[in-house]
Amino acid sequence: MLDQSYQKTDAGRAEMKVRQLVNARATRNLLLVIDASKSARQWLGLVQGSTEADVQQLLDLGLIRATGVVQAPAPAADGAFAPAFGAAPAPAAPAAAATAGPTGGQPQLDYEQLYAYLTRHAKQYLGLMKGYKVVLEVERCSGLPELQDYARRFVEMVREAQGDDLAEQVKRAMGMH
Repeated sequence: MLDQSYQKTDAGRAEMKVRQLVNARATRNLLLVIDASKSARQWLGLVQGSTEADVQQLLDLGLIRATGVVQAPAPAADGAFAPAFGAAPAPAAPAAAATAGPTGGQPQLDYEQLYAYLTRHAKQYLGLMKGYKVVLEVERCSGLPELQDYARRFVEMVREAQGDDLAEQVKRAMGMH
């Protein structure tokens, strides 16, 4: 269970807004940041005070679901906590590549794909604290047009933090040619 990757369900995203089912701070924080980029074990190591029981509670409530990807345990390293600044972005989702074209700067991913891309890459490109803030903002977006507007702001944040090259890669990954 701990080597499995998880992602929020629609109920999990709704819970972030209504705050009815999860009251414990560590569990809420875990729900906020968990995505498929890391295993549950890795997230537990990053979210202070969270335990395996918190993961189980989120699963039992239907707020997260397994992605079907089992992550190999990360090797211990001195800089294991450091964010991957300057790292190459993950390849674009297949749908992004299929729909990419001249768009005038409008992301071509659907809501789920854009949500997943932004939450997965926010911490990677902007660091833990700014990335956490981005995840909060993405959670507040109520529909695709609002999320697309935020994606354009995200590109500018990446440009400021990492430079033009990475910002252009992010734009391409979201189909913003």
